[in-house]
Amino acid sequence: MMASIGNWAYVLKSKLGVANARRGEDALKLAHRVRHLGDAYYYAGRWALAEPCYVEALAIYRRQERTRPLDLANAIRSFAVLKDEVGATEQSQGLWQEAHDLYAGLNVSAGIAESAARLALLARQRGDLARSRERLIEARAAADATDDPETLLYIRKVTAQLAT
Repeated sequence: MMASIGNWAYVLKSKLGVANARRGEDALKLAHRVRHLGDAYYYAGRWALAEPCYVEALAIYRRQERTRPLDLANAIRSFAVLKDEVGATEQSQGLWQEAHDLYAGLNVSAGIAESAARLALLARQRGDLARSRERLIEARAAADATDDPETLLYIRKVTAQLAT
């Protein structure tokens, strides 16, 4: 996978942010920056470097009492996307379910829509068509509630993918 100059600039900026956060005492700031470094590596196509960042960020978030559930959900989401890409479907299933539960508890429609759609795709892969349809219905309803064009487009793509 070829990475653009912009992706590598994002990696460099993120690495510097992590280095600065490691010198501080704010664990949540460090977790946030490490997650974003993982995202930078992911978008640069360096998935093997992204994974330890996501694992570290999640470990920090899970240890901290002050962790905001939305921050945890977003970190889980990033790791779930990576696991989907590398074909680790069992792991991604658990991660998507955990992220979905957090988004649902927070009533974050875009997060509910994406995670439900991802769970629909995974259910279809397992041959569970009924569960796949249920998740897709949930994803569509959540996407409609967002009125966000990007979320709506994603759900249309998943709907088309599941229709084939």
